Amino acid sequence: SRGPGAGPVPPRVVGRTPAQSGRAWAEAASGSSPDDTTNGVASVVARVRDARNALGLSGEIVPFGSHVNGFSTATSDCDLSYMPPEGNTAETPIRVLQRFATELPNHGFDGIITIFQALIPIVKAVDPSGIEVDLCVGNFLGLQNSRLVAAYCSLDPRVGALGRHVKQWAKAWELVGSSDGHLTSYAYTLLTIYFLMLTRPPVVPNLQDLATQGCEPVIVKDKRWGREIGWDCKFWCDVHLIPKSQNESSVETLLRAFFEFYTSRFDWQSHAVSIRTGLTTQGFTSKFGLVSSVQKEQWYVEDPFDLRHNLASQCTRDGRQRILDKMNETLKVLANTTDNVVTCFTGHCSRVPTSFMLKCRVHTEKVTSADFSKAFSFVANVQPFDVWFPQTQGPRVREVMDAFLVFQRDDDRRRVHRMNETYVGEWQLRLLPCSTWALEDARAGAGYDELKISPQSPPTPPEGEDTGRAHGEAASEEVRSGLRVAQTPQEVKVLIERAQAIGLSHEEMLGKKKLKELQKTPDLAVEEPAAEFRFQ
Repeated sequence: SRGPGAGPVPPRVVGRTPAQSGRAWAEAASGSSPDDTTNGVASVVARVRDARNALGLSGEIVPFGSHVNGFSTATSDCDLSYMPPEGNTAETPIRVLQRFATELPNHGFDGIITIFQALIPIVKAVDPSGIEVDLCVGNFLGLQNSRLVAAYCSLDPRVGALGRHVKQWAKAWELVGSSDGHLTSYAYTLLTIYFLMLTRPPVVPNLQDLATQGCEPVIVKDKRWGREIGWDCKFWCDVHLIPKSQNESSVETLLRAFFEFYTSRFDWQSHAVSIRTGLTTQGFTSKFGLVSSVQKEQWYVEDPFDLRHNLASQCTRDGRQRILDKMNETLKVLANTTDNVVTCFTGHCSRVPTSFMLKCRVHTEKVTSADFSKAFSFVANVQPFDVWFPQTQGPRVREVMDAFLVFQRDDDRRRVHRMNETYVGEWQLRLLPCSTWALEDARAGAGYDELKISPQSPPTPPEGEDTGRAHGEAASEEVRSGLRVAQTPQEVKVLIERAQAIGLSHEEMLGKKKLKELQKTPDLAVEEPAAEFRFQ
């Protein structure tokens, strides 16, 4: 039987279209009907569906990620994906998300942030209940990943319990985020499942390996790598037929063993974390025989379905060492305690953040510290904050470096984050949440100036003003001003799609004209790489 907090296990999806799979998961996530979801997100999903209906869209709104796979913590976002009807090519991610960004405020959502210059474009919003929502389009692989993790959680309640402890530990010590050189939240989920496979005796079997005989392929197509690739996402779903594990270790014992496993037994220079291949060979999986090539010092955490995706590819030397140091430190704390292990662990991870941060790549020849600071001087309801701006002279100066914004309140960080993908001169601001480690690493490698910013609140809009209309007008102005200064084809392409979504036909025409000019002279500007933004 399933333990408390275990994620739902949807039925095996064989021979279904992606849209049908989305509906099946929406139903299975609740155990009842597609209008309900587990873990307290039903009202969020309902409000987003109301926004979808108001927009006249016909696709499904499907929850995925930690809120439905059994790994959610108190701070987990609610991940949602809009699944367009099959064959509908007009509903491109940016057009759909721009329309949602304009409509969501009419349904009580606040703090709308658009992140379109990313591998997976998203809209971030805050539900009236305070739940943070990340909405994307057509994330079929994310859906399958959630189904797989939920199946593992349903096998044994210790899977979700241990995974939540590990994720909370990583978040407490600011060790989550590939853009900071650490591992993603989903990577820590895979570390947990892999450990539970390889501990003795195993707590969980390999569900993908069990499906290699007699199960039809479940092909999910994805365009992450610039072309459409079909990945086989089958795994054994009939988990009620699997005998209970002979491992009777408590969560406390497994928690201590997890940190021991990754600090002493697992060789990061030779081995890969691969729940796809776990238990299929003697010992550990070699990282040198997998799809993506990797250097000896680089870690390898394989996505169980997208085999080209190494979730640790952005993990830096400083990040790797920091994770191992904190693992060793935690293991020592747990080994020396005479109290309950979980109580000790909870106390060890009870860190209250004292600052909240954003970082932004800046071209130091195109953006001055004064212009950068001025851009944030009129954000409403934000207390004074600090900016750390890279110095333009010195032995380690590079053309493009990270600037940092440090806030005392998370609400202030969110408000300033709404300026994402606006412009300072011809430079687009791409703001990313980051850890204090990111600033520490940057300052260790280059000189920085600290600036004090005291925002002056802009005029307050009239009481009772239509928030959706106000956001739509703001988005329209962002498109117009962006088209005047954008210097890269990718920036202009996104602005054209935003113009199409809002109905700015004149701006769409101007954008297409500018795009042709840029494509004739591709050396006018260097493309800024899309941000790595993954879910879970």
